[in-house]
Amino acid sequence: MRRYALTMLVLGLCPMALSAIAPEQNKTASTSFTWGGRIGFAATGTYLKDAYIDGHKITEYTQDTQVGNFVALQFRWSSSRFLIQSGLGLSHNKSSFSIDRSSWNPSAGTADDILCSYSMRSFTLPVQAGFHVISRAPYYMSAFTGPRLRYTPPKQFSTKIVNLEPYQFTESPEEFVVSWTIGMSVQIGRTFFDFEYEQAINDITGPLTDVSGIEPATDYRLDRRVGIISFSYGIMF
Repeated sequence: MRRYALTMLVLGLCPMALSAIAPEQNKTASTSFTWGGRIGFAATGTYLKDAYIDGHKITEYTQDTQVGNFVALQFRWSSSRFLIQSGLGLSHNKSSFSIDRSSWNPSAGTADDILCSYSMRSFTLPVQAGFHVISRAPYYMSAFTGPRLRYTPPKQFSTKIVNLEPYQFTESPEEFVVSWTIGMSVQIGRTFFDFEYEQAINDITGPLTDVSGIEPATDYRLDRRVGIISFSYGIMF
């Protein structure tokens, strides 16, 4: 996931060189405010921060990146060199991962995988700033970065954990998650394409709650964060 984000930044270096030698008269001199909408797809990966199974710390896991979708209303203020953008969005993200509950024990002969999958629908609010790499109407290429706030209502979060018998666990989302984003935007006339990587700064879930009633209670924790790569298409007015 992080390799894709690095690739996106490297691709942006080539247009920077072209921008440096572009004639100044080709650049837009005035500021403008535009708004529009966009739709897209988002691939979500899971990164375990702390995982404890039966009181043992687990460090190895396998993630399964899955694709969700989102829609957003976008606002952008733009000058000849810089831009500030924000908006309101609704996203559906999902992912899954598996961990070997016996991986802490070097003498364990066979794997004993626990599977966890989850899905969440969130409201999003980004605040991003950037600069134009290329600004020659009607063609624009811009790089941007900034925070994004995600709000996930508890009823819009679901999780499924398999192979934890005889225990049964539930978990609730962290309703407010702050992420940091970095991306590039290509605009041709009124249409634009955005490529973006987003990394959550805090955990997306709270502690696991054992609802099986079995004693003694064991230490199970699956604290995790997400990394999201997204691609979207939009129209500005």
